[in-house]
Formats: sequence, C-alpha cells, structure tokens
Amino acid sequence: MPMTQQHSIGQTLMLVARDFQRRLDSDLAARGILGIRHRHNDVFLYLGRNGPSRGVDLASAAGIRPQSMMKIIQELEQQGLVERRPDPADSRAKLVNFTAAGESLIDELSESTANVWQHYQAIIGSQQLTRTLNNLDTLIAEETIA
Repeated sequence: MPMTQQHSIGQTLMLVARDFQRRLDSDLAARGILGIRHRHNDVFLYLGRNGPSRGVDLASAAGIRPQSMMKIIQELEQQGLVERRPDPADSRAKLVNFTAAGESLIDELSESTANVWQHYQAIIGSQQLTRTLNNLDTLIAEETIA
C-alpha cells in the first residue's frame, strides 16, 4: 500500500462518518425530525445493539465520562426518547432503555439510513457498497476480538 494511503485511512474514515452524519441529519430534518444531536448517537447505537444498559456502560462504550453520559441521558429523557428503570440485577442501578417515542425515532433513523444507503449506491453501486460495508464490519469485528 502506498504510504499516502496508509496515512489517509483515518482521515478518509472520519470524512465518510461526517458525510454520513450530514446526510442523515439532512434527511431527518427534511422529514421534520429535529433535536437529535451527534452526541446522542452513542446512546442510540449502543442501546440499539445491546438493549437496556446502565449509564456507566453507555459511557464506557462511548469513551466519555459517566457524568457526560448522564447529561446526554437526561436530554433524551426530557425529549421522551429514553427512560430509566431499576435494574433487576442490582437495585442500586438503573437501566436506560428506549420509550415508545424512542423506538419510533429508531424507525425514522432506519428510514433515513436507508435513504443515505440509496444515495451511496447511486455513487458506487450496490455490490461495491455492500463489499465495502462487509470489509469495514470485518475490521471492527477484528478490533473487538483483539
């Protein structure tokens, strides 16, 4: 691999992530869904993949302090998107989970994601996009194993 490609992988991945977020935000806004911020993504992603979780686990997954995560959770609670309930495994802890409105938002996010996917398909084609995503999934899986 040429040296320039090795040095630009991080930049390219970050730029793709920003492009995706910009397109997602634009699609949501066009459908009247406002108030969702980039900082909320870690909660949506983690809860979407792992289900009800403690705030400290969400903070750890996001790589932020628990106090910062609690602020994000409070914002989402105020919007009626998540709720905290007692953890049956530990009465001192609370589990964060989506409300019905939060589940509805996930459906909206899924629709916007599909719209961004279609846009990317138009640029590089369905097979190439699928191959790219599979390769990125492989890199992520390898990272979590190591």
